[in-house]
Amino acid sequence: MDSNNAEIIETLGVILAKMATKEDVESLRAELRSEMQAGFAGLRAEMREGFVDIRSEIKEIRERLDALEFSVKNISGYAKEIDHIIERVSAIEQHLGLGRSIV
Repeated sequence: MDSNNAEIIETLGVILAKMATKEDVESLRAELRSEMQAGFAGLRAEMREGFVDIRSEIKEIRERLDALEFSVKNISGYAKEIDHIIERVSAIEQHLGLGRSIV
């Protein structure tokens, strides 16, 4: 054999030693698949916990809004009374000839 053939054979040997086999690729694929599934399971659990927190917070906000709505319903009658009082004060001021002090 001449030196060119020996170099080619040596290069092929190095390539074959470093080349992945079909089994290597399948093994790597299975390993990656299992890692991805484990990662997705963790992500799902994290998302589930996050949604529980969000739902809890939304529930709390809804309860607070309901309480505010109840409070406002009780206060809405006062606005009408205040408007009526302002009208009466304006009428009294006008009757007495005073300048308007309440807008």
